[in-house]
Amino acid sequence: MLPADQKIAYNGFYNSARHNKILDEKTTVLIHLASAMALACYP
Repeated sequence: MLPADQKIAYNGFYNSARHNKILDEKTTVLIHLASAMALACYP
């Protein structure tokens, strides 16, 4: 598990990438996959 401060930072990043009006859907999915892999999670 992540420490509380890292979890808050990650959740902020995830939500800003997920709920955006600038990036197209493909780019948003790639950001989600990359961030999951960076945390050693399986998508």
